[in-house]
Amino acid sequence: MKWDTFENRLRIVGELVAVTGVRVGMSAESAMPTATDLPVIKDANGRPFIPGSSLRGAVRAHIERIVRAFEPSVGNGKGASNPTNTDEWAIPPNHRRQLANRDDYESAVFAESCRVERVFGSPWIASRVRFTDLPLLTEGAEPELRDSVAIDREKESVANKYDFEAMPAGVRFGLEIVAENLDDAELGLLLLGVRELERGNIRIGGFKGRGLGVVLLENVRYEWVDRNSLLAYLVDNTTQPVDQAWVNAKLQALFNSMANQGG
Repeated sequence: MKWDTFENRLRIVGELVAVTGVRVGMSAESAMPTATDLPVIKDANGRPFIPGSSLRGAVRAHIERIVRAFEPSVGNGKGASNPTNTDEWAIPPNHRRQLANRDDYESAVFAESCRVERVFGSPWIASRVRFTDLPLLTEGAEPELRDSVAIDREKESVANKYDFEAMPAGVRFGLEIVAENLDDAELGLLLLGVRELERGNIRIGGFKGRGLGVVLLENVRYEWVDRNSLLAYLVDNTTQPVDQAWVNAKLQALFNSMANQGG
């Protein structure tokens, strides 16, 4: 896939709704001295938000699990590398150093990368999907302060008490995802994650084991531009319509690409 020529762009916007409390935190060291033990992350104006990197990581991890169910082997556009084990990377460190000496390094790395890396990137290949930070849309919403305890597993008793912040259920955040130069199967990979967000199957933030982090993606809109419609887009911001049939076709292209890879 080309990087230096415009082929297509898909922009996805919507609202991420907190079904339960949601906690995306910052370290106590970087918070104000009078803050709670575990505050939520806030922007320069003091408004809570969800970093795009946090949602992107949750979506990617969820997609990787699904891809591995269809494609247990990894590399050459298939499967999903295991970030915790270098032996299960599509391009292990020693092999990548060998590729670094080639004149066609970038093309070789892309060719040998796994399915997910080709879309979401890796330390040596650029991502073609951008998740912007999600601003808080609900006016007047403030973090809730909750009490909790840490348990001493050996003594089976309370080790210490602490409090933490979480955004309350019902708050909404604005979502924007932009993907460029993806083929049909690659678009299907991204749209798989979007659909799982719509179904509430991807949790975000901390304390998920305590029931936090359940979200739903609502009011989703798609804006599609390819080379055939690029002029109209540049002149008067016209984009091509996208419906569920279009989305389903990209998902089917992904599943066709992964067919017969499991075992």
